[in-house]
Amino acid sequence: MKVNGIDTTGYPAWHKTLGSYKNTTEAGFAEKMAGTGRTADGMTRLGSHGENGMRTGAQTAGSNAAIEAYLASAIQATCPVLSASASTVRSENPAYEAYESENYRIVPDNEAGCFDIYNKQGERLGAFMYSDIKIRQDEKTGGRFLISEHGTMSYDALALDDELKEDLQNVMDIDELETEELQGFTLKTHPGTGIQYLLRDGEEWRGGKVLLQNEEDKRRYDALADIWLSKYPNLIESREEALIWADLEIRGMAQRRESGFFSIGYDGMAYHDQSAS
Repeated sequence: MKVNGIDTTGYPAWHKTLGSYKNTTEAGFAEKMAGTGRTADGMTRLGSHGENGMRTGAQTAGSNAAIEAYLASAIQATCPVLSASASTVRSENPAYEAYESENYRIVPDNEAGCFDIYNKQGERLGAFMYSDIKIRQDEKTGGRFLISEHGTMSYDALALDDELKEDLQNVMDIDELETEELQGFTLKTHPGTGIQYLLRDGEEWRGGKVLLQNEEDKRRYDALADIWLSKYPNLIESREEALIWADLEIRGMAQRRESGFFSIGYDGMAYHDQSAS
């Protein structure tokens, strides 16, 4: 299910939005986030187009970091391209075939050695290396996850339900997926909505991956975006932006206040002032 540009894993179809921003002469959302500077007290304060409503060329502390982290998690990875020296690995990859069930479609890339997984709406949920097809189980909650790391600051993660688990077993022609304890990641819960997110240890500033695991999660996520859109009309101009800030709030990278909100990143915090817009 897709919720205003956000698919069932909580990741937006950002490549479409980002492309439209890059190709327009008007100030897009990403441009606004970059067009701000610090004030004398060291805190970035900005309206919809930067401090005092004007765009500048300075980098944004906190705000810029939050958006960079959002983009890093939102733009989904592709199956890695193997070098010529990896021809031996390529030739040893199994020759899996595409598989479709009621809610999922699994498309193998046998040359690269990974699966692209889609939901029933055709939205791509992520790329998962064959070697990463295993159950990562959280010992505290019993939650099961499919995780594939694509290098520094890049990974895909899904909550693994029974249907997808069975689909992967059928594709790979195995009786049971390997199970191991979830390590290197921490499962956290947003207190306001109860929505869970998966955070890779040591990358707290990036905020992790939001996991929308059922219809109630999607409803709560959508309701949170409604709050952002209605509360800050001078700062947030579209539902797509509201969904982004809802995502950042769930991951601990944005905090709402009465007259504005904070964005939080590795290089500090930025305050977005509704009254200054």
